[in-house]
Amino acid sequence: MKSALLAAAIASQETPTYAPLRIPEGVARPVVDGVLDEPVWQQAPLLSELRQVEPVGGAVPTEATEVRIVYDDASIFVAVLCRDCDPATIRATQRRRDGPLMTDDSVSLFFDTFLDRRNAFYFGVGAGGSMLDALVAKNGAEFNRNWDGIWDAAARVTSEGWIAEFEIPFETLSFPADAGRWGFNVQRRIRRRNEQARWSSPDPNVDFDWVANAGTLTGLHGMKQALGIDVVPFAVDTYARDRGTDREYTNGNAGLDLYWRMTPSFKLSLSANTDFAETEVDERQVNLTRFPLFFPEKRRFFLEDASNFVFAQGEDASVLPFFSRRIGRDDSGDEIPILLASKLTGRNDECSLGLLEVETDSHHDVERKHLLVGRYEQNLFEQSTAGLIFAHGDPTGDARSSTYGADFNYRTDAWLGDDNFRVGGWFLRSATDGVDGRDKAYSARVFYPNDEVEAGFGVTMIEEQFDPLLGFVPRVGVKEYQWQAAYAPRLNTERVRQIFFEVEPSVVTDFGNRTQTSELDVKPFGIETQEGDEAALHVRRVYDHLDDDFEIADGVVIPADGYRFTRYGGSIETSSGRPFTFEAGVNFGRFYGGRETSYSVALDFRPDPLVTGGVDFEQEEVRLPGGSFSVRVTRLRVNLQFSPRLVWSTLVQHDTESDDLGLNSRLRWILKPGREMFAVVNQGWFWSSDRFAQTETQLALKVGYTLRF
Repeated sequence: MKSALLAAAIASQETPTYAPLRIPEGVARPVVDGVLDEPVWQQAPLLSELRQVEPVGGAVPTEATEVRIVYDDASIFVAVLCRDCDPATIRATQRRRDGPLMTDDSVSLFFDTFLDRRNAFYFGVGAGGSMLDALVAKNGAEFNRNWDGIWDAAARVTSEGWIAEFEIPFETLSFPADAGRWGFNVQRRIRRRNEQARWSSPDPNVDFDWVANAGTLTGLHGMKQALGIDVVPFAVDTYARDRGTDREYTNGNAGLDLYWRMTPSFKLSLSANTDFAETEVDERQVNLTRFPLFFPEKRRFFLEDASNFVFAQGEDASVLPFFSRRIGRDDSGDEIPILLASKLTGRNDECSLGLLEVETDSHHDVERKHLLVGRYEQNLFEQSTAGLIFAHGDPTGDARSSTYGADFNYRTDAWLGDDNFRVGGWFLRSATDGVDGRDKAYSARVFYPNDEVEAGFGVTMIEEQFDPLLGFVPRVGVKEYQWQAAYAPRLNTERVRQIFFEVEPSVVTDFGNRTQTSELDVKPFGIETQEGDEAALHVRRVYDHLDDDFEIADGVVIPADGYRFTRYGGSIETSSGRPFTFEAGVNFGRFYGGRETSYSVALDFRPDPLVTGGVDFEQEEVRLPGGSFSVRVTRLRVNLQFSPRLVWSTLVQHDTESDDLGLNSRLRWILKPGREMFAVVNQGWFWSSDRFAQTETQLALKVGYTLRF
């Protein structure tokens, strides 16, 4: 039940509205410098006051926030004055593009330009100048933070607090020309108090990126998007040397990305001679299961408008009919050249559409390929959707294969008055030449996600020959049943904000209803302090039946059999609002007839805005009847943040399974929004004869320049 304070706060501002000021003729537009000295800011009306979300929903914030919005033909400007009685304690450690905002005082906002209450453009600024943008889709179910729009912002700490100033060009957004009304919300974080304040829906039950709960901007008119064409030529120069074969080569290359907003709702994207030289490397992971690991997509072309291709709200990552990482890579992970990629995406207040066609070059024994993906989604009711998906092609083989299916997702925040409730289901079939039957997968889920009480149940069936060649599925021939229940009362004492109790049973059977795997995960106790520190205890009871012998490590085999074991653990995480953040976890207990103990430690450091980084260490110690082994993964991250537009990031990784030491160093220089340069170094070493010997060296320089028409 909501408190009387929260209920009164929400009732007093149901769907708040605000009319931005159109900059009058003869009045200068703002200069985005973090100084609000232009006369237009004095003319703009104040947005109505923000209210607390954390720690007390609906309460008056501890510090005042003043928000003003103005616009002209070309851009919309937002100024946020974050007053603070103690400016010396404002956290301002990040100043890089796409840097984390959770560690600093910050301001976040989004625009639902189609007022469809599902999708939005997100922009955030930290007090140190860090800028983050993202595409919000499906009412917060998807938050694509890898999208990079062309916009500008500035932040400055003052004697009164700090200022965030935004300029978002209308050419960066898509919107119907005659709408006049946009969805909008703004949220401020005061990091040292772990406090959040929001304009619309200051309710802990509601996440900020739930677009359906936003307020409304009114009176918008006369915005221009020009022709809506972005032409991005790029040039790449690479050098590589393989120390093992003593082979080296250089390669100069060029390509072109083109983005054409054909209508306010639909955009065509083309990429010729596609290159991903600037893409960040994957973090290494420890895998003690017999199933493949899932690595997220990081390549910019596939991340752009990726939400238009998301199936089933993206809530079941164990089955994906389309997984873009399957494109442009062979089975060993080596790059397959992409000759041409085209994508048509769009959405309005009724539906969304995504069409993708990719032509890859021949590579080793893989012939040239044409791959096709299509996705259509229809908006239903206030927040719900139904959709279709189609994927055709085999990216690494010669099979003629297609995957198609449908999904339905019902979503409301007015269940039994004011609670959140979700119901979803989907069906998929992979049609492959030579495969006859047992090639389907289907699922249904019910979820009650609320601040103090969560509950859910889901069932998924994956038949033996289901194989989406452009997708991802780790396990077939199974029925999966999952339950979830959690209780998290808010105490809001002087030290403790919330405590947690959770239980998550799951059962996996074959289609003969014989149990393959069952797990009972219990969190008997968890706690969050007012400062944001967290700690929890964990207990896991496992049954796993191996149909075949499983080689878990070189020379270490777990015989086929059924195994029952119990594991215990605990974790602690200090608040990210401190200059140093510490995380640690331990799990121990029986493991497939033996014992296993795992440790993880992470230290993030932010001593000042110039230098940030962290050290991560994971270790698995396994003792089994068939042998013993240990696996260790170590990572070191260092970021030199010279300015929000010039950042040098370095990641060094080592794991004892491969005995490879890898370095990825990446300099990103944004000369101005839309014009960027990347310099990337990848260096590998292999442990041999008591020393690290160099293996492969790769250097790349890439320059891209956006021309707008």
